[in-house]
Amino acid sequence: MPLSDKYMAGFLDADGSIGVRCRIGARPDFVVEVAQRAVYREVPEAYTANFGGYLRERMNGKYVYAAMRGGMARKCVERLKGYLVCKHAFAASALKLVDEAPVLQTEQSVLTFRKKVSDLRKVEGPRTVNYPPRKWLAGYFDGDGCFTVKVCYKTGYAYPTASILAAPQYRAGVDLVAKAFGGAVCQVGDNLLWQLQLSQPSKAKEFLGHFAHHLVIKRAQAAFLLGCAVGGNFRDGNAIREHVIALNSQQHRLSDPTGHAADLVRGVSFDIPTKWTRNALKRQSNLY
Repeated sequence: MPLSDKYMAGFLDADGSIGVRCRIGARPDFVVEVAQRAVYREVPEAYTANFGGYLRERMNGKYVYAAMRGGMARKCVERLKGYLVCKHAFAASALKLVDEAPVLQTEQSVLTFRKKVSDLRKVEGPRTVNYPPRKWLAGYFDGDGCFTVKVCYKTGYAYPTASILAAPQYRAGVDLVAKAFGGAVCQVGDNLLWQLQLSQPSKAKEFLGHFAHHLVIKRAQAAFLLGCAVGGNFRDGNAIREHVIALNSQQHRLSDPTGHAADLVRGVSFDIPTKWTRNALKRQSNLY
């Protein structure tokens, strides 16, 4: 399926890299790489289809990455930079720096230019958007996001959570999502973790309804959780958790992720009484 520029920008913000190649006897130029598990190779393939470059496999074929160099990488940066959130400031500044760079004649000039590029990565630019665009968020979440489900042993309810893990220098993405939808951002090791509880159907519909249709890698999980939210509750906890785990492992085999998710939703029980109702019925039965 064709991917939009906004989606590719979001995915580049998450699971891609923009670099500057410095060599003696040449002007600096760009390097762009995007990686993903081989079962989702349509994502890196979209970059080579749009900008050129080549595909390579890593880890015995488990991962596929798209690599672009020189003019192809520059084309990618110029076309996507307006939609980037985390890497927008670096992309814009690096384009100007490369345009003004001379041919690097010595090893020292190469080292000096690399230092300039490194310093650019530390500069935080102004926020480019105030609310996450739907397609950008789909690419960003497909790259660095995940869905998990816990089940309360007392009530049996499912507690689904949306999470995004990001490097500290790219916190603009998680901050933008947190400002729009709430949730908490905390430090986990060397990274930042954003989490949003989706156990309230209204919150699940607000978040998932914004971008689920544009997801590629995690569309089935999002469609299933959104279907449960539309159904009214997450009380059938074990079934919901098992379906999400299965969708995470089987999604690459699904020709129709949304349709398969809808079939699974029909197998979830939404008429399970609440804990308060069960206790009330129990007390009433004890009276007779």
